[in-house]
Amino acid sequence: MIYIKTFFLKIFGWKATIMSGDPSTLDRWKWIRRHLQKGSLRTLDAGCGSGSFTMYAAKIGNIAIGISHDVKNNTKARNRAKMFGITNIQFLLIDLRDLHLSTEQLGKFDQIICMEVAEHIINDKKLIHDLSFLLKPGGQLLLTVPNLNNKHIKNGELSKTEDGGHVRWGYTFEEIQNILNSYALDIITEEHLSGFITQKLIRLLELLGGIESIKARFLVLPFRVFQIFDFPITKLLKYPSLSLGIIAIKRSVNFYEN
Repeated sequence: MIYIKTFFLKIFGWKATIMSGDPSTLDRWKWIRRHLQKGSLRTLDAGCGSGSFTMYAAKIGNIAIGISHDVKNNTKARNRAKMFGITNIQFLLIDLRDLHLSTEQLGKFDQIICMEVAEHIINDKKLIHDLSFLLKPGGQLLLTVPNLNNKHIKNGELSKTEDGGHVRWGYTFEEIQNILNSYALDIITEEHLSGFITQKLIRLLELLGGIESIKARFLVLPFRVFQIFDFPITKLLKYPSLSLGIIAIKRSVNFYEN
């Protein structure tokens, strides 16, 4: 199955990393595609995983930097960028919990992507503070977080040790707004991401969890065509979204950044 995945990566390029991932990854990519600005802007992907969104930023002309504390994912991301011939990109090994130690190294950014990260970090306010510090005035933060109003995500136990699990179930728009506003970030867009069909596809993947992960993803792949109906069906059923998508702009006025 690894050879099949490598084959698809070589044939379809970086887009194969979107389709071979979690079904919600596709929804987040579509959202980013609508809002991320093109051109030679400096873009940071904070908590970049294996680099799919970072590579998209680079492909639309951004000077893209992805950061993660995961050595395996960083290596995978670098290798894939090299395979796809993407040169305007870097992947750095940086722990977001210690982001303040790397602000001089990183510099300032026009855009920051932070997808499904805050719920894994106990001091989420510090994370937002540090991201805001890295944004140029007028720069935009593209943030997604789990939707606290979705009762279906509240299963299992929350992590107390930042071991990769969720330390909180999610957020409401109001909670996120309060945090962002505290650090000179003003929300301009609020959207719901990943509805009924996407969530059912994720559940199907979980049910297939007994088999190899790559094999399960390929088995689910044909059913993902139904994601095109996700929005109308979700609206019809009044089903809660999986995630919240927020775009916030950095104020020109300085705030206390120490």
